[in-house]
Amino acid sequence: MRNFFRSLKPTRDKRRRSESPDSHAPSQTTTEASIGVPPPAAVPAGPDYPIGVPSKFAPDGTVQRFPGNTIVSHLSSASPFYASLLSLHAKLAASPLASLYALLPPESWHMTVFEGVCDTVRNPGHWPKDLPVDASLAHCTSHFVRKLESFQLGPAGQPPYGIVATGFSSFAVGIGVRVRLRSAEEEERFRKVRDRLAETLQVRHAHHDYYELHISLAYLLRYLNKEQKAELGALLKEHFEGMPKEFELGSPEFCTFEDMFKFDRLFYLK
Repeated sequence: MRNFFRSLKPTRDKRRRSESPDSHAPSQTTTEASIGVPPPAAVPAGPDYPIGVPSKFAPDGTVQRFPGNTIVSHLSSASPFYASLLSLHAKLAASPLASLYALLPPESWHMTVFEGVCDTVRNPGHWPKDLPVDASLAHCTSHFVRKLESFQLGPAGQPPYGIVATGFSSFAVGIGVRVRLRSAEEEERFRKVRDRLAETLQVRHAHHDYYELHISLAYLLRYLNKEQKAELGALLKEHFEGMPKEFELGSPEFCTFEDMFKFDRLFYLK
């Protein structure tokens, strides 16, 4: 349980333009934390709210339009792991702290395989190098469709992918389950698929090589104080101790989204 939580430095306003669909994308300042709630971080003087507010959620929790495309694997609703997350979702909804975060609907739960693009984020590394920066999102999606229709996962990249839950993310951005591939061999073949997607789509995010796999459950609407972190951390720690840790994911799906509540599949990668 050494890695139950992971501490992240609060992200300041200057990084808001680099937002992605992922709520828990890691930074280079990621460090390991011991068992328990991560040490309280000072609320930064920059933004009044955590990343994701107001771009993805209004301060009152109303979901905002934030369109883009991405490659994900949705969780199977038939798995014991999914059932456990449903139970956690209910606990989080009933918590006295529920007004401090926006829960994502269970049908949106997924693990991101490759981030794709967001319409409002077009700086280098977040937009395909072979498209003009002023190209429309619809044109970008069509561009990706043409490339991905002929993309082959290959024998080494075929699902299912064995996944292991290792803990929960810290409270810098939201609430998410940190996961990894089941073995070093599966990790290697999965990372090679990501490398090939980056080459095919001509998008390589700055954190591509050390991207931390995760399943997002909620976005923070406010920074948490020490007592709130302790209370939420205790809830998550208790749940983690009893939840299934291993599950499988199927074929990656090329999806579009208008907001963080729904990821519409266009097709499966083959």
